[in-house]
Amino acid sequence: MKITSRGFLADVGLPRIFIALVILVLVGPASALTQAQMSLDLVGSIPGPAEHVRVLGHHVYVSHHSTFSVWDVSDPSRPVQMGTIDLPQEIWGFRVRGDRAYLGANFFGVAILDISDPTDPSIMGNHETLGQTKIGAVYEDRVVLIDHMEGMVLVDVSDESEPAGAGSFFLDGYARDVVTSGRMAYATDSPTGLYVFDLSQPGPPEPVGVLHAPAAPRAIEVQHEEGEPSGILAGAGGGDLQIYDATDPANPVRAATVETPGRAARVAMLGPYVFVADAEAGVLVVDITVPSAPQLLTTVQTDAPARDIAVTAGHVFVVVGAGERQEGETEIQIFRRSS
Repeated sequence: MKITSRGFLADVGLPRIFIALVILVLVGPASALTQAQMSLDLVGSIPGPAEHVRVLGHHVYVSHHSTFSVWDVSDPSRPVQMGTIDLPQEIWGFRVRGDRAYLGANFFGVAILDISDPTDPSIMGNHETLGQTKIGAVYEDRVVLIDHMEGMVLVDVSDESEPAGAGSFFLDGYARDVVTSGRMAYATDSPTGLYVFDLSQPGPPEPVGVLHAPAAPRAIEVQHEEGEPSGILAGAGGGDLQIYDATDPANPVRAATVETPGRAARVAMLGPYVFVADAEAGVLVVDITVPSAPQLLTTVQTDAPARDIAVTAGHVFVVVGAGERQEGETEIQIFRRSS
């Protein structure tokens, strides 16, 4: 594995591990790296089909084509399907906040789902944009979404039954993803790069910082979505893991690029750790305590390509199998962390 980081280059040997029962090894917090280790043990699975996965509390949220489903994983060894809903268009991505899910549903636009009753998710409202809506994030009473024709779009959801457009900013290339952290929004665009927005500013969105960079991430995550902005992001772009430092919103930088052995598809973040779904190469866990000097902790060669990944303090959920819009079997493997 090759790591490029703003002026230094290092080659790290990457073992390939072939096992039937997947076991991942994690380290604890940065302050206790030499004191203890933790492991993730395979404890259960959710049957497919599955493309995207998110988790909040003891509920796992899954999408495949136009279907959105909720699973109870209070007992991770025996997941129970709670409810499903079919949307009029394909779900390109989604995020969950509290008892709401925000879905990018192609030409149906952004759909707001009430998931307070996991057995009966329901559409509260939707807002159609000019093009294909890919994904939505949220800040207070506004949803931030990505649209291929309008770029980054703000939608006022103070009345969830009648969401209304609240302005947009056209991204120069092919809008990819957007995520929020506190009042800040981070949007990626190919081939132009990363855009940083301060959503607390009045009026239509205008970037406060732009990083022009090739092979911008197709999918991006931030260390935490609520509270004070973290400014540290990880993304999958050009088949690699990319680390961004936007702690100075006016001057975002790409802190490091990790050339993974497979093709990085999606990432999840938990504190200083990045979990990478690396397609045919399985799952990688990378420590970005120092964003410019990422350290590989472990890698596992899964028996099917890793496509998406979600993480909580106690569990990791990995979509394995056929890729997006491909025919073939998929499932979500559930791992429990133990010391």
